[in-house]
Amino acid sequence: MKYTSITKYCLVGLILAGGCTNLDETDVLYDTVISDNFYKTDREFLSAVGAAYSNLFGWGGNNHMIPLNEVTTDEMVVPTRGADWGDGGHWVRLQTHTYTSQDPTPTNGWTFLYSGVNTCNRLLATFEPLGTDQAKAYIAELKVLRAIYYYWLLDLYGNVPLSIDFSSTEPPANSTRQQVYDFVEKELLENVPLLQKTGPTDESTYGRVNYYTGYTALAKLYLNAKIYTGTEQWEKAIAACDEVINSGKYALVTNYSDNFKKENKGSTEFIWAIPYDAVYAKGFNMPMMTLHMQNQNTYKMNAQPWNGFATIQEFYQSYIDPVQNPGPQGTVVGVDTKGTTTTGTQDKRLSNFLVGPQYMADGSPLTDGGADAADPNGAPITFTPYINELQPNAWRQSGARIGKWEFYTGMTADLSNDWPLFRYADVLLMKAEATARKNDDWNDPIALALVNQIRTVHGGVTPFVSMTADTFLAERGREMFAETFRRQDLIRFGKYNSAWRFHAADASDNLGPAGINHLNIFPIPATQINANQNLKQNPGY
Repeated sequence: MKYTSITKYCLVGLILAGGCTNLDETDVLYDTVISDNFYKTDREFLSAVGAAYSNLFGWGGNNHMIPLNEVTTDEMVVPTRGADWGDGGHWVRLQTHTYTSQDPTPTNGWTFLYSGVNTCNRLLATFEPLGTDQAKAYIAELKVLRAIYYYWLLDLYGNVPLSIDFSSTEPPANSTRQQVYDFVEKELLENVPLLQKTGPTDESTYGRVNYYTGYTALAKLYLNAKIYTGTEQWEKAIAACDEVINSGKYALVTNYSDNFKKENKGSTEFIWAIPYDAVYAKGFNMPMMTLHMQNQNTYKMNAQPWNGFATIQEFYQSYIDPVQNPGPQGTVVGVDTKGTTTTGTQDKRLSNFLVGPQYMADGSPLTDGGADAADPNGAPITFTPYINELQPNAWRQSGARIGKWEFYTGMTADLSNDWPLFRYADVLLMKAEATARKNDDWNDPIALALVNQIRTVHGGVTPFVSMTADTFLAERGREMFAETFRRQDLIRFGKYNSAWRFHAADASDNLGPAGINHLNIFPIPATQINANQNLKQNPGY
């Protein structure tokens, strides 16, 4: 049983306040325990602060952050498999960029992120009058966490309201993307220096934001600054990355998949992680989201998976293609209709996928009595990278499945694997990209060395002799697959509006902030527009 710092104090909050739930501005659960004798010890502060973090346990489900950032890209898709995953067409609309303000996923994302903001606001309103040095430390932590919630809102929705006064009853109006950017930068710069410089193995801050979390957030803000504001900030991005790199507290793990195994707490790559637990900190539902129904018998699960999320064929192929990804050659699952084995690059990061024949727990073949008549593999279940169509009748076995996080015998609908929100390999890649862009040279020796460090240590593949923007983006995709960065990456590289399998090129427009395509930010949910007369819809929706 892993009672990590935030999980443990979330349980304390459960005792004090009725549970680790997603709290909003109407919640007054802690009012009954605020007194002159409370908030004197770290335990008391953490019992309250845990509520601001417990909101994050919703990250690993199929409701918001994963589909918004992955299913809208060339990395991941949720095909309509007959009667399964139709859901009014909203999964298809994510992939085809025809999402609307009424769709559930953008609505859920807004609610999820503002729930985090509002909980931070409520706790800040409680802590700020205390005036103690101890309170000031937790105030800084909450302000950094709130700034990161706003960074995600800035990235996904653009012109969002800056609502930081918990006592205000005035419905907030939109702020510009520039104003939100300025707020996030200011809050991080002022408060990050007040946070602890702990590392990934420090139990006291595991799962919480620390000094290096803050600088990673700044690196991401600066890396995407041109998209957000129209102004490049490559030097600032490099400096923020260097704060993390030069600390000496983080390092690439030798075995890439160790970052994603069941017992992955304390990985030397984890700058900030969500400490999931299948019993005490639920919400990571990847086995349900991606596995075939019959895989219940593979892992002796107590629930039947939903057979949904899969990888797009060409993205999988970028791992095994010796031209795109040179490296040692060997037997791999191919991209034909049957998933026939072929010769290709044996990138160690192919552990990101489940492909090929599936088996029962006893090793006998797994079969599907409802297999599609047109599926050339018939009843024996074989996950093929090939997907015959997006809708309405994608084959039940089609699509490489998301296998990045270890699946294990006896798992439930909720995994115990921790989720790395910020990972050291990402920092190395961010520095490489910012350096290449700053010097207008994708073959910059610093950038090339950083990328090749990841290729050799994690991929076990041949170092690049040279790079282009496209080969860098492909390498970043192979490393960061499914960690909710692909949408942001495609936008930054000018690829989000391009065509790929199942997605026709978006019509050109410059309706969004700083002249971007309006589809590069999501619509503000109609429920929010209808409830707040001061809130205006994003252009183009």
